[in-house]
Amino acid sequence: MDRDSIIKEAFAPRRQQVALQYAREVASDAEAYRYFDVPKSSFCRWKQVYAREGEAGLVRKKPIAKSRPRQLSPEIVEKVLHLRRTYHLEPQRITWYLERYRGVETSC
Repeated sequence: MDRDSIIKEAFAPRRQQVALQYAREVASDAEAYRYFDVPKSSFCRWKQVYAREGEAGLVRKKPIAKSRPRQLSPEIVEKVLHLRRTYHLEPQRITWYLERYRGVETSC
């Protein structure tokens, strides 16, 4: 990242706070997002996040997966661990076992 983008990212939450404060003082969201040259959708999102989480919500966070649809069930994970500990099977043999006897397709 270059220096300008680092500075811009560091001051983004402050800019959002000032825009929201300006909207409260003027009592017009439309005037605030026009004055700060911010899309209406972004301004509304800032407002919702600020109401829900406060100042901490305005800081940019890393994206996190909300669900893991391909994650194995706890029973299968326990079976894999059992096969590994008890029979010392390598990953490929565990995969073959799960496909043949449990009908579960996994990667090595």
